[in-house]
Amino acid sequence: MGIRFREVSYHYPQNHLQFHQAIEKISFQVSAKGEFIALVGHTGSGKSTLAQHMNALIFPTEGSVEIFGHSVTRKRNRKIRYNDLRKHVGLVFQFPEYQLFEETVEKDIIFGPLNYKVPLDEAKTIALKTLAQVGLDESYLNRNPFNLSGGEKKRVSIAGILALDPDILVLDEPTSGLDPEGKRVLMDLFQSIQFETDKTIVIITHDMDLVYQYTSRVLVMNQGKLVFDGTPEKLFRTAPLTEYQLSMPETIKVLQAINERLGLSIDIYQKTAEAAIQAIKEAVRQ
Repeated sequence: MGIRFREVSYHYPQNHLQFHQAIEKISFQVSAKGEFIALVGHTGSGKSTLAQHMNALIFPTEGSVEIFGHSVTRKRNRKIRYNDLRKHVGLVFQFPEYQLFEETVEKDIIFGPLNYKVPLDEAKTIALKTLAQVGLDESYLNRNPFNLSGGEKKRVSIAGILALDPDILVLDEPTSGLDPEGKRVLMDLFQSIQFETDKTIVIITHDMDLVYQYTSRVLVMNQGKLVFDGTPEKLFRTAPLTEYQLSMPETIKVLQAINERLGLSIDIYQKTAEAAIQAIKEAVRQ
C-alpha cells in the first residue's frame, strides 16, 4: 500500500478560456514504508502540484491517484472520506505560517488529533512525544508559535503533522531559509524519524547537496513531466542535469575542479565534505 499515480495530469484555470498545464501524464508509486525520496526540479516544474495530489489536497484533471487503496479522480467520490486519506499522508507546507494558527504550540499540535476524536489527555501526550521527535522540549508547549524562530516554527509545524501519525510524510522545501548548520540539523532529524519509525519521507528541495547526502531515491520534474526516477548516484553520474536545470552537489564540483587543476584522479562522487577530504588525502599520498 501507499501512493500510485496513474497518468495524472492537472491544469490550473488562468481565465474562463485558458488553462495552465501544471503536470502531465505522471505515473509512479511511493511505498508506505521505508523510503526517503527527494522531489526536485526547477521553479515551476510542477513539484508542489504533484505533492498536493499525494494527500488529495487537489484532485487530478485527468488520470487517478490511488492513496492507500482509494482511487482519487477528478470526480469526487462520496464514499471516500478524504480527510482520512490525509491522515495517512501528512503534508508540511514550505512556510510554517500556513499551518500555525493557534495561540500556543500545544493547541496547535493537538488540533489535528482532537479533530480525529482523540481524547484530550491522549492528544496532550502525543504533543509531548512529537515535540521530542522534532528536538523540542515541553517548555515550548505554552509558547506562542508566532514568537518562535524560523527553525522552531518549522519544527512545530512538522510536530503538528507527526501528531496524526501519518505513514508518509511530505515536506515542501523544509530547509529553505536556514543556514547550512540549520539544514544539517533538520535533515538529520528527518533521517532519524525515517529510521526510527520506518515512515516514508518525501522532501521537495532545490538543494542538491541534501539530495545526494540523505535521500535514497530522486524524482525529477521538468516542465510538468516526470523525467527521472532513480538513485541520487545515477542522477548525478548519468542524467542530463543541464537539460533538467539542476546543478551538481558542491562536493562533486569541488573535487572535479581539483582533478582538473592538479591532474589528480580523485573519485569525485563523494557525498560529504569529510569523505571528499579523505579522498583528496589518499590521492595526494599516491
